[in-house]
Amino acid sequence: MEDDFHDIYRFHGRRPFRLDDEGIIDFIGVRENMSVLDVGGADGYYAEKMAARGAKVTIIDAHEYNFKELNGKGIRTIQQNFCRGVEGNYSMVFMAHVYHDLVLTCKEKALDALKKVSPIFIANLDFVKDELNFGPPSSIKLSKEEVARDMESIGFLLKKEKEMPYHYLQLFSKE
Repeated sequence: MEDDFHDIYRFHGRRPFRLDDEGIIDFIGVRENMSVLDVGGADGYYAEKMAARGAKVTIIDAHEYNFKELNGKGIRTIQQNFCRGVEGNYSMVFMAHVYHDLVLTCKEKALDALKKVSPIFIANLDFVKDELNFGPPSSIKLSKEEVARDMESIGFLLKKEKEMPYHYLQLFSKE
């Protein structure tokens, strides 16, 4: 049995897989007083980890989930579809398992919103395009190259990326 504090099992859909969630936050460089917009942040799993590092975190999600509880933890919440736009200015926009859905439903609006609210960094965590027995169907998944092209189209260049089990993580910065 492995005894690694940072190696956490999470359940997404029907199957567990191993992700180093604290390592994700380290990799994208979340730090104290950084303002972060967590797009599609749902239950606040990553938002709570970022807030624990002293970041000022806002979640935008179409569904309310446990927003009242998150507000009590100092995480600002906005119940709204990201495709309908968003106001504000954030040091970083973070998306976990959501960008492929934005591309499917409102790509141009999503790219405009990303460009508008993030003058510095965009971080994207998503499933690899392979056919898996969990997660979204491969027909709607995006390769990391496709995401990089989209981000470049709004002036963000790939700063670094990391491959993880069933996932890739990318950090983009403004040119």
